[in-house]
Amino acid sequence: FPVSTPSVPDNRARAFCAALAEETSGMSAGSWRMLDTVASRMRLGFFEAEAIAKDCARRGWTQIAADTVRLKDEGRAVVLEGRRA
Repeated sequence: FPVSTPSVPDNRARAFCAALAEETSGMSAGSWRMLDTVASRMRLGFFEAEAIAKDCARRGWTQIAADTVRLKDEGRAVVLEGRRA
């Protein structure tokens, strides 16, 4: 059976989306960023950030390609929702 990536806590996934939104602020929506750039913004190691990014992708919030990630509209909505809370 396939090995599933463990789900990360909701707040970690939301924090990743927020960091990605900050990393792409001023850029066009859906801009791609290097995963290690987001990892350093969050002060995480690459593999920890990658695990969170994969979890966010499974939730439909991000899209991953190689070592890059982008925030989808659904992820942007999660960030905006968090700012209103």
